[in-house]
Amino acid sequence: MSLVAASVEFVITTPGFLPAAATRSAVPAMVSTQWLCDHLGSDTMVILDARGFGLPDDLSEARCTRIPGALFADRISVDAAAFHRMAEHLGITSGATVVVYDRASDTTPGAASPAQRLQETFAIFGYERVSVLVGGFPKWNAEDRPVEAAADSAAA
Repeated sequence: MSLVAASVEFVITTPGFLPAAATRSAVPAMVSTQWLCDHLGSDTMVILDARGFGLPDDLSEARCTRIPGALFADRISVDAAAFHRMAEHLGITSGATVVVYDRASDTTPGAASPAQRLQETFAIFGYERVSVLVGGFPKWNAEDRPVEAAADSAAA
């Protein structure tokens, strides 16, 4: 008996959600701070702050300042239905562009940062319009780009 390797694609859909392939337009996997600054305030963009991803609230530097409009991405459910509910709650639709950033000052080949892990998680659940901010918050802040107090931000 011979075994043949096969590729199987799983597409997770929920009512009102279209698989990413049906709605995707070109979105880079990584975006620059200039690109994000140019697109701040877009009605179709959601910015996620992953600096506190997996950390207790009191250890997260993200609780002080953030990129304007960013929402905290501290925890994510791996259950498909719960993930889609969380995305909907954050305003992440099939047409939204998501930019995720963390405290990484550079991207190390072979090491996934929290932002890259979130990007991969979104892709697993069919959201492919997700980019990672190159240089994360340290680069954004070093370039004196706008920041705001994070006290009123919602958590993911």
